[in-house]
Amino acid sequence: MMATLGFLAGVLAGRLVELDQVDDRLAGHNSRLLAHALRVVQESHRLMAAATHAAADCSESDIATLRVLLFNSTFIRDIGRIQDGMLTCSAAWGKLPEALQLPPPAFTLRSGLVLWVGAANIVDSRITGDMAASRDVVVFTAPGAFEGFPEPGSGIDAKIVTRDGTHAYRRYGRTHDLHLPAEGNDGYRAGAFAPERRASACAPESGADICVVSRLRSDAWFQWPAMVLSVAGALALAFLAGLCVMWRLHAGSVKTDLRKAILGGGIQVHYQPLRQLATRRLAGFEALARWRTRGRDVPPNLFVPLAEAMGLGRDLSRHVTSQALRDLHGRLRKNPALYVSINVSAADLKDAEYRNFLLDAVSERGLTPANVALEITEGTPLSDGHVLAMVKTLRAKGFKVFIDDFGTGHSNLNYLAEMQADAIKLDRRFTHAIGVEAAGTLIIDHVIAISRELRISLIIEGIETEEQARYLLARQPAAVGQGWLFGRPVPIGDIASE
Repeated sequence: MMATLGFLAGVLAGRLVELDQVDDRLAGHNSRLLAHALRVVQESHRLMAAATHAAADCSESDIATLRVLLFNSTFIRDIGRIQDGMLTCSAAWGKLPEALQLPPPAFTLRSGLVLWVGAANIVDSRITGDMAASRDVVVFTAPGAFEGFPEPGSGIDAKIVTRDGTHAYRRYGRTHDLHLPAEGNDGYRAGAFAPERRASACAPESGADICVVSRLRSDAWFQWPAMVLSVAGALALAFLAGLCVMWRLHAGSVKTDLRKAILGGGIQVHYQPLRQLATRRLAGFEALARWRTRGRDVPPNLFVPLAEAMGLGRDLSRHVTSQALRDLHGRLRKNPALYVSINVSAADLKDAEYRNFLLDAVSERGLTPANVALEITEGTPLSDGHVLAMVKTLRAKGFKVFIDDFGTGHSNLNYLAEMQADAIKLDRRFTHAIGVEAAGTLIIDHVIAISRELRISLIIEGIETEEQARYLLARQPAAVGQGWLFGRPVPIGDIASE
């Protein structure tokens, strides 16, 4: 009798384990899909913002600018100008002989952004894709922008929808009866043994109007977890073991792991050196967040957006800042000319207490604001008056201000002049284009000319070969270099003494 009870308890516990694993799969899928969708949306918004203020629409200079923006994009296939609902030119097609009528949009967001979903290309109807327009700019999302979602063979049905669920950006699988839960962002509360599992996730209320909802059905009872636990229960009354397994798995989601790592100090900080191109002397370090979970390293471009979507961007940033000053204060005090550069998020710059946090953190370690450089990260809304005011306040206090990833579309000359930054960091993709792509090399020379004209320091990322270093040294000897040629990101204990 006891063996039978143990066997049955093992079967039930195994079924719960199976369903809990399905829930975790859905939660992880939603987190990845939402983070990817936010990256696509942010890139679209950056390109539209960078292209909005043109001196002469569809002039040769304007089309050249659009092509530079398109070259720097990852998820956008084309960018064009519209006037009175007509496409007049684009980066891919150039100036059109005759303006072409835009098709009716799928829907319009409250922000005024107009969207088309799965529309035929205006110039060539054989090409289909999504489009977004704001004012006089339209961007065309690349057909493969969401390739790999959902994961092949996963059996997941999913939709990317507006927060109110009335409009769908993307659909995967059978979605006619798949809707956001009535209670908002809290997800679905299916029964413990319900075979159809559903999950939802939304961007923060202050962010993009995007939610993800998905489902996956699991009808298997005698999978591997159930077989193992049923045998264990038959031998040792696995009822208690089943309860322990359920308790353990409830704490195993990706979001839970990341939350524990950020709030519990599980995020490591590595340091990559920055060196003067001309002398190879050390100029400073960039502090970079690193996360390892369940035996593998998670790339920052995955866990940082997820942390921000979970509302933990502020905690992550402050942890990295505090750890970097704790690790490097001895070196910085010994050589006051050195600095540590730290990535700053939009959430930081919108926080009224951020200035006091930085000043206190620097003071506690016997340092000065000049020992810290703040890298304004990609996607920071510098059009926000509060953000720009905070940047100017921090610079007035003595902190260095760098514009990160310059040239990738969001870093335009308007806010470069308005912010009066200390340095611009040229994105690594242009460095990798040296000797390979003429357009990328031309952009490097143009950015070098801008830095000289505005008397702004230049930091060049992604230097991996001596050929790249020689090319850049010949054009800007005063520049600072960063890349594997000068040193990889390493823990504090592995930094070479200099």
